[in-house]
Amino acid sequence: MVEGGGTYRPSNGTEGDIFMSYWCENCLLFNFEEPDKACDINLRAMAHSIGENAYPAEWQYNNGGEPVCTAFAEDEPHELRCPNTSDMFYEE
Repeated sequence: MVEGGGTYRPSNGTEGDIFMSYWCENCLLFNFEEPDKACDINLRAMAHSIGENAYPAEWQYNNGGEPVCTAFAEDEPHELRCPNTSDMFYEE
């Protein structure tokens, strides 16, 4: 763990998957339906080395030494169920 500050780069694919499942998949910017509006941070992280200008500055270590994405925009919670399924329990 790093003692706060500095650019973050996952050390391997598994660490990257864990990071992206926590940050990217819960972010409003993670959007495959509208490619023109989609976030490209994870793609830039995979395509560039940490010292290159195109590497995402958004991936940083916070003051506690934990990796974070500073571009994270929290998604509103949504119900995880099929919209075509009728309610089993409903209020009248």
